[in-house]
Amino acid sequence: MVNSLQQPINLPTIANNKNFILPTMTARKKTQSLLQFGILAAIFLLVNALAAYFYYRIDLTKEKRFTLTPATKQMLQNLDDVVYVKVFLQGEFPAGFKRLRNATLDMLKEFRAYSGNRVEYEFVDPFEGIADPKQREDIFNQLSEKGLEPRRLVENKDEYSEKIIFPGALLSYKGRELPANLLLQQLNTGAEETLNNSIALLEYNLANTMQKLQRNTKPSIAFLEGHGELPIDEVRDVMVSLSTYYQIQRLDITKNLYIPNKFWTVIVARPTKKFEEVNKFKLDQYIMNGGKVLWLVENMATDMDSLQSNNGSFLALDYGLNLEDQLFKYGARVNFDLVQDLQCSKIPLAVGRDAFGNAKQMELFPWSYFPVITETNSNHPVTKNLSAVLMQFAGTVDTIDTRKSNITKTILLTTSPYSRANSAPIRVDVNDVRTKPNPKDFAAGNKPVAVALEGKFPSLFKNRLDPATLKMIDTLPDVSYREESDYNKMVVIADGDIIRNDYDALRGQTSPLGYYKYTGETFANKDLVLNAIEWLNDDNGIIAARNKDIKLRLLDKPRVAETKLQWQLLNILLPLALVLLFGLGYNFWRKRRYG
Repeated sequence: MVNSLQQPINLPTIANNKNFILPTMTARKKTQSLLQFGILAAIFLLVNALAAYFYYRIDLTKEKRFTLTPATKQMLQNLDDVVYVKVFLQGEFPAGFKRLRNATLDMLKEFRAYSGNRVEYEFVDPFEGIADPKQREDIFNQLSEKGLEPRRLVENKDEYSEKIIFPGALLSYKGRELPANLLLQQLNTGAEETLNNSIALLEYNLANTMQKLQRNTKPSIAFLEGHGELPIDEVRDVMVSLSTYYQIQRLDITKNLYIPNKFWTVIVARPTKKFEEVNKFKLDQYIMNGGKVLWLVENMATDMDSLQSNNGSFLALDYGLNLEDQLFKYGARVNFDLVQDLQCSKIPLAVGRDAFGNAKQMELFPWSYFPVITETNSNHPVTKNLSAVLMQFAGTVDTIDTRKSNITKTILLTTSPYSRANSAPIRVDVNDVRTKPNPKDFAAGNKPVAVALEGKFPSLFKNRLDPATLKMIDTLPDVSYREESDYNKMVVIADGDIIRNDYDALRGQTSPLGYYKYTGETFANKDLVLNAIEWLNDDNGIIAARNKDIKLRLLDKPRVAETKLQWQLLNILLPLALVLLFGLGYNFWRKRRYG
């Protein structure tokens, strides 16, 4: 009997026995699969671990719309508490507002990422589920009082309807709350362009508000008095707007020995009386010690009331402000002239008379002394994405060669190409509107009416003070005489009325700054003033986000209409064709492989 262990082995039989080899091959494949899975899992965990320490995001858009400026990133990284953002862009909106909502959401995600999750947000509809008109009115008033600007949406689908929305946000930080309006108001600008400009400014509006929330106290701004400046009632609207972020005071320079350095900015709003040397010195040393000034200065004495009281004409004469040498020293010159522009607003005039000599009706006529400024510097944060600005009896401003002091001068606003400047003395006659102007008389080209200056400003009083005066100055608290400033900024606008709001003394009513009652238009005067204040007081660079530019890429509507059918067929048939080709190809491959 032969032992089973000594039986001969039939190698061909074993080789052909698949059941014998299969377990070995299966085990090997399982081992390889587990090894591959383990390697992939380790790589995944390693990448996540590295991402926690080395943060990086890639912006593939051409204009880098999702790339935050360095100043914004630094501000977000410096947050030591949570900023809560409540955005009122939830609900049923047209496509344009949905685009604004999505862009806001994307921006807040970026903010949250760079802040280390210290930015929290939610999107709400303030009127959701509220049908009672009284409750809706209360919510409307609450949001308006907090600084959010309402907009009226007109829907005309099945039936005409109106809807009030608040395209903005409320930001809260350490018990403080500030508004951020996210939709611009732009005159003579299409809805798509306005929306695009609003999206471009999302980073700035949100970052600027967050920066202000981090301040424990509001900075102070002073409206100068003592030289016939605009009264409080005629600058009330901009004062209310500024008071959201600043402490606003009126400062009579003639009753103070100096301008306190607690004021971040001083606004000189349309003075009409001569500046004595002592008061010019106070302004000069305020600038030398770092103070910012917004000059709203016009040299020519003009007033629409003068037209009514002087048979429709008056002679525009010099105010005699005595500021020309001071502004010249800083790099600008406000000229003794008046601008006329064919791109202008209108004034009402009586047309026809009845038997008793009374006006039958009023008609609006173009008034070239009220230029509508649309030529803005798109490369400067003060005027970037700025809508039309209304000026009244504006002058021109020139820049002076100051290469020795290295002062940078930037033109902010100019008139249209169809304008001219008339030098003093000037006869202003309202009857000129009844004569059609000759365009050849208005071909002087763009005239600058606003300029930004920055650099180290030299003192007007350098080498002009005697030792006794200098010794007396040294005795004043918080005052040190300087002959040159450190890096500083100022803005000069050759129109004082640009900041003036209409005021009805009989009714005690203040009109919004920029609103022109005769045409019902609202110009961007307030935006210009607020932007100038922000630029002057921005020491951290947040204002640079205003220069972000997002190009509007619209479809060619006529071409879309022509090729609509072929694109619809392509979108329907192409996916089906691809699936069919894949199926046929796969079956062909299987037959070749296993047939």
